[in-house]
Amino acid sequence: MSSRLLWSLATTLMLPAPCRALDVFDQLWPELDIFVNTSQHSRLFFLGAGTRVRQGGYTDGQLGAHLDLYFGPVFKHRAEKQPDEARTRLLSVRLGYLFGKTPSDSADPFVEHTPTIEVSPRYYLAKGLLLTDRNRYDFRFLDGVYTPRYRNRLKLERTFQTGKRSLTPYAHVEGFYDRRFDGFHRFRYTAGAEFQINKRFVLEGYYLRQQDSQAEPRGLNVAGIVLQIYFN
Repeated sequence: MSSRLLWSLATTLMLPAPCRALDVFDQLWPELDIFVNTSQHSRLFFLGAGTRVRQGGYTDGQLGAHLDLYFGPVFKHRAEKQPDEARTRLLSVRLGYLFGKTPSDSADPFVEHTPTIEVSPRYYLAKGLLLTDRNRYDFRFLDGVYTPRYRNRLKLERTFQTGKRSLTPYAHVEGFYDRRFDGFHRFRYTAGAEFQINKRFVLEGYYLRQQDSQAEPRGLNVAGIVLQIYFN
């Protein structure tokens, strides 16, 4: 890939142009995901993400490091369509750690340390549809206080070939169960798509609607943009 294209991808995520979405949405969530294969059955996953609001710039950021493990047979016809190895296996398990923090001048500062575990079975349906049931448990420490939560996300997607590249539209719904509130208090409804630039780079964009009975405001409209980078 040429340096010009790499630069354009970086600026898509980092420079003010995508922040024009804040004229319509309440928040913008830029994210960088890096995947490094370590074997046919495992990989490393690193992420960096932020939350940018309409007024006030970035309110928090997050860094993470994970180990992904795959189980079950390899579905080669799916491996040819996209670089994400996890989607070619019946089951994946993710073990990781996330660190979150607000800027030093934040009006509502916090520091978050979160070991996580995810178990994601996949179901290959007719017409090329893929259903993933992600079950995630966060062993979260918020300002030193243990506040664990469970997150369940059902995702439906389908990949279409466009020459040497692929387009994967998707939709998912996610519920958050927080022990502090003894119930599901947050729900996210998301629609988006991933565009495969080549075997290493994937650009993703999505719209997310969040409803939270314990937060203010109760509802949020979010635009998300993600650059995924794969190293085999």
